[in-house]
Amino acid sequence: MTHVGLDTSRLGNVRQQGRQTEITLNRTRAVLIALNAVGGAEQVRQLNEFFAWPLWRGAAIPSVSPEWTAVFSTAARALEGIHGAAPQEGKPMIIRPAVCDRLTDAMWEMLQTQNCVVLCTGVAGDPTAPQLGAAASDGSLHAALARVILH
Repeated sequence: MTHVGLDTSRLGNVRQQGRQTEITLNRTRAVLIALNAVGGAEQVRQLNEFFAWPLWRGAAIPSVSPEWTAVFSTAARALEGIHGAAPQEGKPMIIRPAVCDRLTDAMWEMLQTQNCVVLCTGVAGDPTAPQLGAAASDGSLHAALARVILH
């Protein structure tokens, strides 16, 4: 789990210089949860097919997925699980993390502010935050924006 900067459509800064106007859009930070394949390329492909989320370029806000919800414990400040239904099966399921790490104060604030997370597939093993960022930049991740429930 890490976080990512997403472009928004909110104006951040407008500056006029002569005949040119420079418009800067705000960026927002959101928690990113990578669902990693344990094996190699074949397991990554299977995971991508299972969730069927579209390819994602890191800075853009991914498509909203109303089928999936990330549930976090307020007492533990940790992810309890991801609830949803796979497109192929349509049956409700819960995916629980192997390790329930406590979120940093900054990430917890992002959850409370944004009420959503980026869920993604497309990586194997246990990638670092820079590796996830590189995968997002090169377009090899599949992702969806999911709502958050804090309880």
